[in-house]
Amino acid sequence: MKKVKLKVNDYNQKDIDDISKKFNLSDISSRILLNRNLKTFDEIEEFLDPDYKYFEDAEKYKDVQKSALRILEAVKNNEHMVVYGDYDVDGVTSICQFVILLRKAGASIEYYVPEREAEGYGISSDFVELLRNNSIKASLIITVDCGIAEIEKISEITGLNKDVIILDHHQCKEELPEAYAIINPKQKDCPSKNKQLCASGLSFKFLTVLNKHLKVQDVEDILLELACLGTIADIVDLIGDNRIIAKNGLTKINNTRLVGLKKLMEVAGIKDREIDSFHIGFIVAPRINAAGRMDTAEKAIRLLLAGDENEAELLALELEGLNLLRKQAEGVIFEEAVRKIETDFLYKKNIIVVYGTSWHEGVLGIVASKLTERYERPSVVISVKDSIGKGSARSLEYLDIFESFKAADSYLVKYGGHKLAAGLTIQEENINAFSNELNSYIQAQYEEEINAKEIAADSYVHIKDLSMNLYNEICSLEPFGAGNPTPLLALVRPSIKSIKKVGKDGNHLSISLTNGISDISLIGFNKINLLEKALTKPYAYAVTMGLNDFNGKKSIQLILQNIEEDEDFEYDVDEEKLKMINSIINKTKSKIIKTDIFILVEKINSLYNTKITAEEIVCMLKKADNIQYALKDSILYIKK
Repeated sequence: MKKVKLKVNDYNQKDIDDISKKFNLSDISSRILLNRNLKTFDEIEEFLDPDYKYFEDAEKYKDVQKSALRILEAVKNNEHMVVYGDYDVDGVTSICQFVILLRKAGASIEYYVPEREAEGYGISSDFVELLRNNSIKASLIITVDCGIAEIEKISEITGLNKDVIILDHHQCKEELPEAYAIINPKQKDCPSKNKQLCASGLSFKFLTVLNKHLKVQDVEDILLELACLGTIADIVDLIGDNRIIAKNGLTKINNTRLVGLKKLMEVAGIKDREIDSFHIGFIVAPRINAAGRMDTAEKAIRLLLAGDENEAELLALELEGLNLLRKQAEGVIFEEAVRKIETDFLYKKNIIVVYGTSWHEGVLGIVASKLTERYERPSVVISVKDSIGKGSARSLEYLDIFESFKAADSYLVKYGGHKLAAGLTIQEENINAFSNELNSYIQAQYEEEINAKEIAADSYVHIKDLSMNLYNEICSLEPFGAGNPTPLLALVRPSIKSIKKVGKDGNHLSISLTNGISDISLIGFNKINLLEKALTKPYAYAVTMGLNDFNGKKSIQLILQNIEEDEDFEYDVDEEKLKMINSIINKTKSKIIKTDIFILVEKINSLYNTKITAEEIVCMLKKADNIQYALKDSILYIKK
């Protein structure tokens, strides 16, 4: 496990005081705002009140007017259009926005979404062939959430005497497709200030411009709901226009007019909840994505376009079932990948590249995310079929995975993505060379970051600071996500009052912390691996603030994220209690003692009628020069 260092920025106290006074906020909340790179009162005002008056005018974006005029011409002349999109939430919600608005405007439009396994990401050869043989008759093709890297495919389509409008947000390479128009804020000559829009947010901005001409009534709130879903699910920075879309969209989603979304939330068991970014990102989005991962994204599109409650309920139930299948497939591949990583010591590499035969392509990205979290390394997970590998990559903050792929792209058939996530196609024979090239590049560029884990925390705090007022202030900074993470606080040197493992498999930690006057509860979901750090008098706990509502009584509950150890570990050994531990060790016949630390606590207290704690045992073992020990999760190993 990497050594963790919490980094807390230092700010001028006058700046903090000025913000606190102007906006009636605590010092801690003011520090959080400064950490969001908000430097002026105007920027803070916009952040705290993400109103449409701050929304950037999309008419200035490159090719927006040109695209709008071409679609208006198609509507006027009754030309048939096809909107082609990706199979994830961003692509699905972008497709739905175009279909809803243009159908209401009386346009002739259909949609096409590729099958993930049969056709893959991007514009498929199957689709081009359908255009070529007139199985799909359309004079205007609109691609959403894809297209910017499809130079050859776009050339083939335009060669069929069809116009193509590309609406995409992915990174642009030097050469761009020769399309009729390209809407992408990342183009070098696009004046947009909001470079972090996803396709769904970009679609919303474009369609609001288009609707100034179409004048369709009572539709933009529905488009906003869809844009909000895509924006949160695609993990783009929730700043600027993305924040405006997410904040206002969540308000609409809590009174959704989308029958399909309403049914999906009912099936997922959250219909009576106040829906926030967590519910979208971790409950709604996985179910929408499950359609494209395990079957066809068309089912998710049909759900979000549904007007009939019975149809919507059946589709929602189907997506719920597909999500369960997704979890099962993900679990099988994850376990197989872990075995390969452990057997081949891939976790020692700068980046993990692991592949298997015919792994389900729909869950590779999720598996990569879990591997990156587990091993604290960027990960690439590849499924090989017929000597062709298709993979997904997930990264950490210090490494731009898309730029890393550029350094090794001679081994790739194609690739695309963002800073933290990317996809690729590769010949099986090139996988090992690709892995070696990536590892060499990362070693040369990021040597310092590889073995240290620096975590940005928003503020140092003490137990007395963690009030309900601070919790409410933090809630006012929602929605949280990329670019505006849930505020992380560094709780400095509290004492442990009690600690235990909880949960069905004992994977969670429940800790009561105290300053001698006040106590506060801390829960660490799946943080049993941090037990030893917690038991050795750490310098600080990295926590977020939550609310415990039990029998109508609300209290602050902290959620454990990580722990920074104290570099100057000091502990006064209780010699009598150390004798008890040594007695247990000496009485054991085995050369290596293996026991659950909490069972050992009970055993010693029962045998010696004392009150020893797990913290005391581990601190004494750590301090002792003549005892070798290891604590893996809650299992203590002592070598005699």
